[in-house]
Amino acid sequence: MQTLNKENIKQAVAGILFLTLMTGCAEWNSHPVVTEQNFGHAVNNMIKNQTLYPEHGQDDTPILGLDGQKSQAVIRAYREGASDRLDKAKQGASFDVKNVGSD
Repeated sequence: MQTLNKENIKQAVAGILFLTLMTGCAEWNSHPVVTEQNFGHAVNNMIKNQTLYPEHGQDDTPILGLDGQKSQAVIRAYREGASDRLDKAKQGASFDVKNVGSD
């Protein structure tokens, strides 16, 4: 009968580790995975479930009733407001620190 020494234990652990790694590399299932067949359906289902009125996307008729002059005025005001904020941002922020800490 053989006695257990450090060398035998190391060989046994190495053998078990090798067999464990080789079983991980083995192909257990030769059939295609089901998720490959349904790839992308989860995103499409999520979009469909989050759409409030799905029938509105089917209508191709143009939207009528927008006044061109009012629309132009709204766009112009929006762009002017954005340019004002952009100019202020470019100038930088100024802080008044004269009265900080004095009560």
